[in-house]
Amino acid sequence: MYRKKFALLALLLLLLTAIGVSGYAYQSERTPEYALEQAAAGLQQKDSSKVSRYVDVDGLVTAAYDESTEMLAENIGKLSQMYPKDWFFRHDTAFMKDYIANRRSDDLVFIHRVLELHLDPAIQPISRSDGQAKWLSDEADKFEQNYSAELKSVQKSGGSAQAKVEIRGKDTAYGRLVPKAMLELSLEEQPDGHWMITRVSNVGELFYPVIQGIEDYWTLQGWQE
Repeated sequence: MYRKKFALLALLLLLLTAIGVSGYAYQSERTPEYALEQAAAGLQQKDSSKVSRYVDVDGLVTAAYDESTEMLAENIGKLSQMYPKDWFFRHDTAFMKDYIANRRSDDLVFIHRVLELHLDPAIQPISRSDGQAKWLSDEADKFEQNYSAELKSVQKSGGSAQAKVEIRGKDTAYGRLVPKAMLELSLEEQPDGHWMITRVSNVGELFYPVIQGIEDYWTLQGWQE
């Protein structure tokens, strides 16, 4: 159940680069806008080398995981009140911090495996965990088909940049899970001049909408808490 609770988080991380970004024009390969476009193309084309050039996958995943799980632990009481039927939230902060610390390494490996399977559909699952990761990778494709993204702004300051990307869901079962969200992405200029997406900088703002999406997702799948 814990792993499923973070399934949508992994899907969200995939969506950041998988669904393509429209609404901008770039004039050079050495721009944040170009990096966003190339990251999207890399996942759509299942090109892992392109993805790794324009996305700091390890840094992005680790930061998002650590920030979201910290929020989960600190707000577990509020979540229990919001979702009284969900047994997973019936713990206290101390328990959750210990629980998450014990699982962190395995969870990060799992999320990276999801990305690996997503970028290479020919890989055959070889374990139960692989099977779960493959299922999640396949679900990412469904989300990709039901969401669109538009780049709203890019603010540069020296070798850093902040991009705001509006995510919109279609009027479908999947698209209504998180109908609208504004993602804020941090990018850093690299020594050779190209830019790289390094982290989601507004995980805190996304936390509760994503949690609601997760709860609605279990209902959509017909799963009981």
